[in-house]
Amino acid sequence: MVDTTTLIVVSTIAQTVVITITLVVFILQFRSQEKAIKEASYQGLMGRYNDYIRSLIDTPDLARFLVDQADGVISVEEARVYANLLVAYGIIEEAFLLYQKKWIDEATWMQWSAWLRILCDRPQLRRVHERSAGTFDKGFEEYVTHMLKTLDATKVPDKK
Repeated sequence: MVDTTTLIVVSTIAQTVVITITLVVFILQFRSQEKAIKEASYQGLMGRYNDYIRSLIDTPDLARFLVDQADGVISVEEARVYANLLVAYGIIEEAFLLYQKKWIDEATWMQWSAWLRILCDRPQLRRVHERSAGTFDKGFEEYVTHMLKTLDATKVPDKK
């Protein structure tokens, strides 16, 4: 027969194990919540940034001001195109980051990448890429740079 001391020791060990497991679960939940809060905060920031960039479409004079600094004077139409491409570039960057986090699968990313490839075939996107260097995710910028180089390598030079 088991004496009371043994039962108390077993009971204490069981309680300690349960409390430890409960604490581990709480710690993991708090970490998960903290990560979710950080992600939500960053997404809010990105939303405000995208709203600002979209405002460039409606106020091409502001887009002209931002672009004119390095590229000389551009037309209102060119400013609108630049602003629209900047919005598209930012959206694709967000998809790229989701892909990097494995929140979207390879097939889905390939659809976004196909859209990026179409845009990369336009000289205006190269301008957006060059002018915004250092303001987007480094991995995304490297991806776009590689895509641009790949497209350049596959183009046949004009024979005039």
